[in-house]
Amino acid sequence: MLKTKMKRVADRGDHAVRRVAEIEASITNLFNEDLLDLADIFKAEPRTPIGDMAFSEMARRNITL
Repeated sequence: MLKTKMKRVADRGDHAVRRVAEIEASITNLFNEDLLDLADIFKAEPRTPIGDMAFSEMARRNITL
């Protein structure tokens, strides 16, 4: 039983990691205008993880709000 629970927890963690990677890839693939819109939505302080991802991508592209 313990092995089954450990596997389930590990699978859940793997799924979460894949999902976050998909979200990061989606943000990276946005056009500049859409990225700016996303950053504008999530610009409140303290920033959320999605806001951090958007602002990091903006910095990489050298664009600002």
